[in-house]
Amino acid sequence: MIKTGYFDVVNGCAGDMLVGSIIDAGLDLKLLENELKKLPIKNYRIEIKKVKKETPWGHFIEGTQFFVKPLEKWDDRTPYKKILKIVEQSSFEDRIKEKIFKIFDILAENESIAHKEKKEKVHFHQVGQIDAIVEIASAVLGIELLGIKKIFSSPVGLGNPAPVTCEILKGVPVIFKNTDFEISTPTGVAILKGLADFTQSYLNFYIEKVGYGAGTRDEPKPNVLKFLIGYIDEEDKEIIVIETNIDDMNPVFVGNLINKLLNSGAVDVSVFQGIGKKNRPVFKIEVICREKDFTNVSKVLFEESTTIGFRFRKERRLILKREIKEIETEYGKVRVKFSYFNGKIVNISPEFEDCRKISDLKKIPLKKVFESIYKKLEIE
Repeated sequence: MIKTGYFDVVNGCAGDMLVGSIIDAGLDLKLLENELKKLPIKNYRIEIKKVKKETPWGHFIEGTQFFVKPLEKWDDRTPYKKILKIVEQSSFEDRIKEKIFKIFDILAENESIAHKEKKEKVHFHQVGQIDAIVEIASAVLGIELLGIKKIFSSPVGLGNPAPVTCEILKGVPVIFKNTDFEISTPTGVAILKGLADFTQSYLNFYIEKVGYGAGTRDEPKPNVLKFLIGYIDEEDKEIIVIETNIDDMNPVFVGNLINKLLNSGAVDVSVFQGIGKKNRPVFKIEVICREKDFTNVSKVLFEESTTIGFRFRKERRLILKREIKEIETEYGKVRVKFSYFNGKIVNISPEFEDCRKISDLKKIPLKKVFESIYKKLEIE
């Protein structure tokens, strides 16, 4: 199971609202402030405020507003290069810096397109102030501090968007709202585009927490965005099954082919013998892989076998939740895999390599090692 976040931004988004929703969903503000001290900027303070926003149906939604307050006058025109230098001089880990750089690069690239300037010469206005730098860093840090590994997003709500916002959202699904004012800001959409996946849909997303980030306007009602934290089972997604029949390959190559396919990302490889065309003996190679590994697996299959083509199809699979525990046995420690369905153990499997090593070391038949482990587990 992979901890995952989902931004519901069909009513628009801004940088402060995104951070507010992350805090509302459980981010510890003190932890965030401690991490932000790694930025070489000090002339600000952070405030949060719980507010109630009225809905069109007469109810209220409580959310968190996030504010970056100046302690002195800010420069309203910050060069892109200066922002990069501020982030580079921070003591953030490299992966944090890279994500912040990516978001600012999205802003700079699209500012340059919208205003016909070279990216290196772009001066940010609102997005160059310290509040935007802190908002972007806070969004990245907040997701990291919560241990979230994947982020995806709904389509983005748009109303009277700025030119740079339209540029940033090219290729991103949007929903137009009939408003006279901007409901999604360049900073907000740049954060989403830099961190979130808009293309995935997960059938098995299990919600654990919900946070609401509130804007300062009262419109559009209720002017909040949602951030949902939960889990997905990535292994329950689609996989690709590849098949090919080979009748002209030296059998001694088969073992090497299997190893190379597994090393290239294949989840499983099976080889079946049979009789094919012209009554020739054939090997039927079946490979299971994730979509992200399809190109690498295909390359190995063509390079390491004599096939000139293969069949492939997408299938779904359901995998039991698994847990590996180390069990103390009369022969020493052995890893055992427990598989669960609806929270109940349905399968127990001692790790073969651990049992084989014990068998070799103790000169005991392998089946007796397995029997001993199963007996101990029954007693416990």
